[in-house]
Amino acid sequence: MKKTPIKSLFICLHIVTFTLLIGCETGEQPQQVFSKGQVVSPEQGVKFQVEIAETANQRTQGLMYRESIAANKGMLFIFEHTGVQRVWMKNTLIALDIIFLSKQGKIVSILQNIKPCKQPVCEVYTSKKSAKYMLEIKAGKVKKAGLMTG
Repeated sequence: MKKTPIKSLFICLHIVTFTLLIGCETGEQPQQVFSKGQVVSPEQGVKFQVEIAETANQRTQGLMYRESIAANKGMLFIFEHTGVQRVWMKNTLIALDIIFLSKQGKIVSILQNIKPCKQPVCEVYTSKKSAKYMLEIKAGKVKKAGLMTG
């Protein structure tokens, strides 16, 4: 099967509601509630149902402490500013593929099969180019879908 660059990834945000759950009686860090949406690439026939991390607290929590992620699910991070974005896998329990997207929805950088980090200090990964969005999906999905920069 011939791989072709994606012209763009369309980001369809179906904002539901989001709230911060405050004051867990167990003393655990409050868990975020995320809006839902879709990230679609018609050219590749790819569609992910995503949770949307758009606040600082949501972006900080991300996919921490999740033990699994379905093949067609992910998390879309919306950054306040376009620029070189940084991510780490602190307290993330699953391997991920990470796709950085421009403001126009084009793939500008990809990290594949990033391993979980349960250590006190974790490696920081960066996008190779300026990005406005970051999509985290199950490791191996980038290769399987034939996604590439461009």
